[in-house]
Amino acid sequence: MHSRRKAAPTVIDTVRREIQMPLKCYEHCCSSCIALANLGKIEGVIPILHGPQACAFGNQMGSMFCRPSRLLTVGTTLKKSEVIFGGEENLKQQIINVYHQYTPKIIVIISTCVPQLIGEDVKGIITELQEQIPELKVTYCETGFNHPRSTPMGNDVSWKAIIDVLEPQEMVKNSVGLLGRAGQDADSLGTLTALLREAAITTYAFPAGHLDEMAKIVKAEYLCPIQLVPHLTCRRLSERFGSVVRYVEIPAGVEGTSRFLRGVAELTGNRNLPAIIEREEARVVPRLRTIQARFTEERVRALLVTGPSNEMSIGKILAEFGVEVIIVPAMRNAFARQEQTILRERYGARITFHEGDFDTVAQLADLYKPDVVFADFQGRVELVHRLIPCLINENYLNEYGYDYAVDFGEHFFETLGRPVLSEWRDMMNLYGEGRYA
Repeated sequence: MHSRRKAAPTVIDTVRREIQMPLKCYEHCCSSCIALANLGKIEGVIPILHGPQACAFGNQMGSMFCRPSRLLTVGTTLKKSEVIFGGEENLKQQIINVYHQYTPKIIVIISTCVPQLIGEDVKGIITELQEQIPELKVTYCETGFNHPRSTPMGNDVSWKAIIDVLEPQEMVKNSVGLLGRAGQDADSLGTLTALLREAAITTYAFPAGHLDEMAKIVKAEYLCPIQLVPHLTCRRLSERFGSVVRYVEIPAGVEGTSRFLRGVAELTGNRNLPAIIEREEARVVPRLRTIQARFTEERVRALLVTGPSNEMSIGKILAEFGVEVIIVPAMRNAFARQEQTILRERYGARITFHEGDFDTVAQLADLYKPDVVFADFQGRVELVHRLIPCLINENYLNEYGYDYAVDFGEHFFETLGRPVLSEWRDMMNLYGEGRYA
């Protein structure tokens, strides 16, 4: 009796094996790239990315899609010898060159993994240069080794670096500072600031497109973060300028936005804002009820995997629609813990937080059997052959206020493309023995 000869692996077998390799971190870029994207959006600021050439090139290219080309960013492009013996002189000369040629209001050094690994004294360089050039404003942030929460941490440490060198200004009584997550929030918070200013509440938004506008955040009596990310930033503002930090909740979804605004009204003693909230609710709640009815007819289970810390806010919006939501949180700070408590109390068993470790998004999909997944680009590679819709979480930013939520809900099923996926799945079950790859 002859034993059957084992067949050579096919391309499909190879692909199937490759996509099971653990990726561990489902974020598409490092903290240095995020810091460069943030700071590169702010007029009046020039960031210097201090790291090897490959690091500088990759992060420059990776951040170009979300920052204006007219604004300058710089890199030290450390050579091999500088990695061994130190690149402090290189950095010092770059700072001097940038200052004399462009005279930015603030220079921010983004200290990447290599300078941190070899123990470069970036703070000492700054002190030495400020003695030579008293009017020079230089600060730095450390962006190396921030995995597995590199995207949100890149935001927070870069904003904190700006706060470290802002000048004091006179505080405005009962004023509010809204602190967002990333450079994408710059000049995009009108959905909230318009309502607060209509209620005659002096409001400052951080970040903003110009440093002069961002610097006004130091005048705010109350700091109300609208995302989980700016925890270090809020703490530093409070330490330097005496602002009171009050986390209400993420103003995402209809109920979340109303509760946030009511929290601000209570904090400032403002009597105009409640009537504005009632007006806005009268405008959007009928649309919300229609959305909720659709989700009652078509049940959805959604898995949201880390990312730029919008898994909590998008999950919050979906839970309000009636979706069963599983969230793999990116943040573990005090703001994140408060938001988790809020969501558990509000939505009960509809919300699950997966706090444990995992190897692949596919592993989580096997565990929770979702109808849709929000993840970063790596997650789509693992799920496409299973015909599970995978929406890229980087495309769902600026998720604040009433209108974002109802617009998201009204177009959700259209975006999902369920009929196409269902037809393809039926065909594979009929003709392909249920094998999708």
